[in-house]
Amino acid sequence: MNDERFETLLATMLEEHADLDENDDDVVVAEVVTFRDAGVLTYDRGLVVRMVDGSEFQLTIVRSREPRR
Repeated sequence: MNDERFETLLATMLEEHADLDENDDDVVVAEVVTFRDAGVLTYDRGLVVRMVDGSEFQLTIVRSREPRR
């Protein structure tokens, strides 16, 4: 798996499970965008996760090991 595919997989998972805590309205994902689409100035892959309460999180994706061949 490459970094871009992992970024897409993670974004899809976050979007599909946007409301993980049905008892807490603050724990709802409003939007997930890539660093590139959000204009984050970095060469890393990653996601910006915006919550309905206005908070925002950045998830940086860094490969720590290459696959076995």
